Amino acid sequence: MDVSGDPRDFVPSYTSLNKNSALYRKVKETIDDLKKDRIVGLRLKREQIPQYYVKKHDVNAVYKVDLPGYWRLIYGILVIHGERKALLMELFDHDKYNKRFGY
Repeated sequence: MDVSGDPRDFVPSYTSLNKNSALYRKVKETIDDLKKDRIVGLRLKREQIPQYYVKKHDVNAVYKVDLPGYWRLIYGILVIHGERKALLMELFDHDKYNKRFGY
C-alpha cells in the first residue's frame, strides 16, 4: 500500500532521527511492513482516537506502534478511490503522546 507522512507532525520528527538508532530502524521497518500491506501495531478504539486526528485527517482506523525509548508512531489507514493508503500521522516521545491523548 502507499505510505505517506504528515508534513507537520511526522516528517520533521522522522527526518531528525539518528539514522543509526534503534528508533529509526524500527520506524523504517514499520514503513516497510506497511508498504507490504502488513498492518502493524494496536488498533485504537474509536473513543480513544483524539479529535485532532479525526478533524485533521478524517480517519477512523488509527493504529499505535510502540517504539524503542518509549516513543510512539500513530498512523491511520485511509481508503481513497477504493485504494488503501497508510498515513503516518505523528511520531513522538512518551510525554508528547500522553499530552495528545489526554493522559
